[in-house]
Amino acid sequence: MGSLRQELWDAANHVVEGDLFRHPPLARHADDVAVVLGGSAATEDCDEYSGCDLFVFVAGHAEHSGLGHWQEVRRGGFHYRFLVDDVETFRGAVAQGDDAALYLLTKGRVISDPGAMLAGVWESNQLSADLWTMKIAERYRALRQRRASLAWSLRRGQMIAVLDNLRLVLEHGLACCFYLDGQPAPPSKWLFRGALRTGAGRAVRVTVFELLSSLGDLAMLGGSMNLHHNLVYQRVSRFQTELEQRLVAAGYPIPGLARLSTREAMHGMEERTPRLRTRRRQA
Repeated sequence: MGSLRQELWDAANHVVEGDLFRHPPLARHADDVAVVLGGSAATEDCDEYSGCDLFVFVAGHAEHSGLGHWQEVRRGGFHYRFLVDDVETFRGAVAQGDDAALYLLTKGRVISDPGAMLAGVWESNQLSADLWTMKIAERYRALRQRRASLAWSLRRGQMIAVLDNLRLVLEHGLACCFYLDGQPAPPSKWLFRGALRTGAGRAVRVTVFELLSSLGDLAMLGGSMNLHHNLVYQRVSRFQTELEQRLVAAGYPIPGLARLSTREAMHGMEERTPRLRTRRRQA
C-alpha cells in the first residue's frame, strides 16, 4: 500500500509539473495558486482504482471561471481530475467544521504552494475538542430525528422512506465514531469501512452487521409493523444504544446532548444523568 501511495504521489507531481496549468482557468497561473492531492490517493484507502484528485486553490475567484466544478483530463496513458476553489471559501468551511474541508485538511498532501497561500491553514490542523463536541451534538441530534422518522415510515409502510432513514441513521451514527476518535468523517464511500475500525465502531460492529444482514426482512416491513417486534427497528435501536454507551463513557450526556444548540455545544455541556427515551408518534 505504501508503494502504491508513492506511485500516486509521483503521478500527481508529474501532472502538476507537466499538464495541469495548460487548462483553463489555470493557464498562466502556476505561481499564484496552491495544489493539494486529495481523494483516496492521499489516504490509507488508496487502491488500484484510485486516481489523482487535485484541489487547486486560488486567491479570489473573479477571473476564474469554472470554480467549484470537477474537470476531467485524459492525457496519453494517465487520467486525472481537478477542482478549483477559492482559498477563503475553504478557510471558512474549515472554521465552520465542514467534514469535507476538515477531511482534506487532515488527509490531503500539499503538492505546490509557491506563494504560501495555505500557510496558517495546513500548519494549524490540530482541531479542538470543542469542534468534536459540536459535531457530535449535531450528528446525535440528527440520528435521533432519523430514528423517529424511521419508526413513522415503518408504521405506515413507506419503504423508500424507510431505506432513506436507515441510511441516514447509519451515516450519522458512524460519523460520530470518527468524531469520538478526534477525526473528521470521510466521504460516504469510505465512511462505513473506516468507521468500523474506530474504537466506537468496533463496539457497534456486530450490531451493524446484523442490521445489514436483516435488510431482506424489510420486504415484510421488518417482520412486523409493531415496533416492539420489528426486527430492523430493534437492531437500529440497539445500534443507537451501543453508540450512546460510548458517548456516555466519553463524557457526553444522553439524551441532553440532543437538546444542545451548536452554540451551547461549543461552550461545554453540563452533566446530566443518562436517561433513554424513545419518542412515539400516533399514526
